[in-house]
Amino acid sequence: MSSNWRARTASTCAGLLIVGGAAVAVAPQASAGGDGNKVHNCFGRWYNTDWDQRCGSLGANYTGTYTSVANCSFEPDNTMDQWRRMGSTAVYNGHDCDWSAAGVQTYFYE
Repeated sequence: MSSNWRARTASTCAGLLIVGGAAVAVAPQASAGGDGNKVHNCFGRWYNTDWDQRCGSLGANYTGTYTSVANCSFEPDNTMDQWRRMGSTAVYNGHDCDWSAAGVQTYFYE
């Protein structure tokens, strides 16, 4: 191999490493997770990109529709409506966020 070709290859590889590192630095960091607001003992819980709608150990306090909205980074928020009977403790998995979930807000409708 000629020294020009080696130098050009090394320069190209170094440039690609810098661009790749910059892309990783710009990508958002995923959140650790937590619980959203409680509405009649039901709430949203988010993790990294995943989130669920769930209720406490005694279940939903009222029968009706519980709507949870996941706050997703760099994409539209994800919404899920679940009709629950009083006492429901079912866990419903929401549609995952592509980058990260930063919280879940829950609402109740009769």
